[in-house]
Amino acid sequence: MQDRNELNRLIDNYLNGKATPEETIWLNNWFEQLHTPGEGKDGNHQELGQRIFAAVQAQLDMAAPQPETLTIRRRSRIVRWRIAASVISAALVAGGGWWYQSAMKTRKPLAKMLDLRTQGGQMTKITLTDSSVVWLNANSHLRYPEAFTEDRTVYLQGEAYFDIHPDPGHPFIIESGGYRTKVLGTAFSIRAHAAPQIYKVTVASGKVAVFKSADSSRIAYLTADQELRINEDAGTQQVRTVHAQTKMLWKEGSLTFEKDFLSEVAISLQNRYGVTFSFKKAQLKNMEISGIFDHSQSLNDILKILSKVYGLHFNRQANGMIHIS
Repeated sequence: MQDRNELNRLIDNYLNGKATPEETIWLNNWFEQLHTPGEGKDGNHQELGQRIFAAVQAQLDMAAPQPETLTIRRRSRIVRWRIAASVISAALVAGGGWWYQSAMKTRKPLAKMLDLRTQGGQMTKITLTDSSVVWLNANSHLRYPEAFTEDRTVYLQGEAYFDIHPDPGHPFIIESGGYRTKVLGTAFSIRAHAAPQIYKVTVASGKVAVFKSADSSRIAYLTADQELRINEDAGTQQVRTVHAQTKMLWKEGSLTFEKDFLSEVAISLQNRYGVTFSFKKAQLKNMEISGIFDHSQSLNDILKILSKVYGLHFNRQANGMIHIS
């Protein structure tokens, strides 16, 4: 059956890390709906579906990741899909293909995805088709649909400021760094660089909810002038009060820090000036730094100020890397 082959292809792509973002969304939605048969379905099929879902859920509970183990947590979605895949064939055979056919008949065409990337020292602004506006900071990547339909989901790596057009019937969702930020209409900033392993959401106005992408568990609700900071390396998370508008001055070319980790400051300087940093001691990475530097200040100017205020030493190596001690 061609439809069944298509579903198997999508599952195989997911398990092998080859699924596109839109295919991943569709697969996850399909799996979540396995236990929610529509009205008018055969009662035996509904009962069968409930038994299948209960069996899958029991195995998922047994494979639940431990919160202190980051590697396991990141693999939880893969574990979930391997378990799901192990019972899908049985569901298709025992249910006469009802699960699969009902899902495939309602499958919507995948939206064409576009990519926007910035280089070091570069920022850009884009207006999406729903009239939401995004400022993309340096060394960042935004993946978004060519046109929004019922789903307003985008993908971010790096840092961006979002001014979301209100649409209560269609929440705006940002997938980034293993976390999902969901909003109705608000202005906020997200920072999720591959290194350091720090995820931040800063809200200027409105209200947002942040979830783990892996299991959809809610982490925090944030309102104006609140910031969620998750340090995956240290295994900590914190909601704190900040001056959000000041922290978002990077849209105007300034570098603004408010008790931010030195490792974050180093990434900001790296993205702005194209240099890389190393640390003599790992503890230095979590030193909290505050300060505002405008676009006219050079890298040397900023390093001199940080050295004087915080007693830091910056030594440029032969390979161009700057060593912090």
